[in-house]
Amino acid sequence: MYLGDKDSRLSVGWKMLVRATVCLAFMTLSLAAATAEAKDTVKPAQNSPDGDVPPYGFKYSNGLYATIAGFVSIKEPELKNQKKFSLKVPSFKKKLPVRAIIQNESAPLVVVLLGIDGRADGALGKLWPSWFSDAGYHVLTFDSTFLPSFTEISGHGVTGNLLVESERISEVIAAFLNLSEMKGKVSKLGIVGMSYGGIQSLVLGQMAKEGRLPFNVDGIQAYSPPVNIRRTGEVIDRWFSEDRWQYTLVELANKLSGHKPVGPDSTPPFDDSLMRAGIAAVFRLGLVDVIVRNDQIYKLGVLPKGNNFDSDYIKRDYAAIMGYTAFMTEMSYPYWQKKANMQQLSDLTSPVELGTLIEKQPPYSQVIITLDDPLNTADDLAAFQSRAAGRNVLFLPRGGHLGFVNDPWTKAKLMTLFKPVTQTAAQVAR
Repeated sequence: MYLGDKDSRLSVGWKMLVRATVCLAFMTLSLAAATAEAKDTVKPAQNSPDGDVPPYGFKYSNGLYATIAGFVSIKEPELKNQKKFSLKVPSFKKKLPVRAIIQNESAPLVVVLLGIDGRADGALGKLWPSWFSDAGYHVLTFDSTFLPSFTEISGHGVTGNLLVESERISEVIAAFLNLSEMKGKVSKLGIVGMSYGGIQSLVLGQMAKEGRLPFNVDGIQAYSPPVNIRRTGEVIDRWFSEDRWQYTLVELANKLSGHKPVGPDSTPPFDDSLMRAGIAAVFRLGLVDVIVRNDQIYKLGVLPKGNNFDSDYIKRDYAAIMGYTAFMTEMSYPYWQKKANMQQLSDLTSPVELGTLIEKQPPYSQVIITLDDPLNTADDLAAFQSRAAGRNVLFLPRGGHLGFVNDPWTKAKLMTLFKPVTQTAAQVAR
C-alpha cells in the first residue's frame, strides 16, 4: 500500500462507516474561522431586511461547532410525492437521474443545487425540497456535479470547471422544462444553491443577466458559497496534513458518530483540532473517487498505470494523498488549459470567486453568508466585504458553514425567493 500508517489498511467497510457517520455533519467544506475584526466592516441592520422573515436567532458562537450542530439536527424528511426521472439532456452521453416534485397545478419551479458532495437522496438533499413541496412548489434536484457519476454521464470534461458545470446545469433545467409533465405548469423559476451549488447558482445568475439562458429566472438565493474556492482546497489540505493524522479514522468515527448537540450556551465538546481533522478526513475520502474516475475517464495518466487488483489499490492510495490543490493543478487545470486555451490557473478559478460573481448578478439574486463561516479565511472574507458594498448580500453574524441549514429562519428566508429583494446594500442580520 502507498500510505504507510495503519489507516491505509482499514477495510472498505470501515471507510464506509466513517463516511456514513461523519458525512452528515460535514457534508460541505469547512475551513479556518473568520475573525471578529472582519465582522465590523459591514454596518449592522437591527432586523432582517425581509418583512416576512423573523430576526436571525442562531446562537452557537463557534463556527466549526455551529456547522456540526446544524447538520446533525437534520432528520431525513419523507418525500412521498417525489419522483425519479431519467432525464435526456441532448449533449450528455447518458440519461441523468434527477428527482422532482411536480404539483397537480401550475406553480413556481425551484431548482435546488447541492454542495460538493451532495446527493439528492440524502437527508440534506431532501430537506429544502420538502419545505418547497409543502409550500406548493415544483422542485427539481440532482446529485452534485462534482461527483464522478455526473462526469461519467455528462462527458463534459474533468471535474472542477465551475463555469462549464453550471452550463451543463442550465441544460439540465432546460431539458426538465421540456418534459411533457411540465408543459404549461411552471409559472416562475427560482434557483437556490448551497456551498458549491451556491457558486453555481450565481454563475447561472450571471448567465441570466447576460441573456445566455434558454429560460427566464425569477429568483436566486446562494447560501454559504465559498468566497475563494481555490483557497478552500488549500486550507482543507493543510488541515489534512496538520490535524488529520493526530487521529485514526476509527477514533474520529467513535468521537463524532451519533453526536447530540450541546446547548447553545455550553462549551463545544470537541476541540477545534478534532473538528478540523474530521472535516479533512471526510472530504479527502470523498475526493479519492473523483480523482480516480477522472483519471480513468479522460486518460490523464496522473495516477500509476496498471490493470491488476493491486494496481487499483495503489491508485487509490496515490489519490488519497493528492488533495484538492494537487487535483486542481495536476488534473483539472492541465485538461482545461488545453481544451479551453487557458493561460494560467487563475483563468479557471478567478471567474467563480465570490467578489467577481457578486458584481455580475441580476437584481433578484442574493447571497447569504455567515461572518464566522469556517469555509473562508479572514482575509478573503474581509476582501469580499469591501466588494459587497451596495450589493445584495446578507451577512449573518454566526452559523458556521451552512450550520443554519435547518434553522426556522432559513426556511422562512427560502420562502421569500420570488419576492423582490428589499436589501440594496450589504447588511448584517441580527
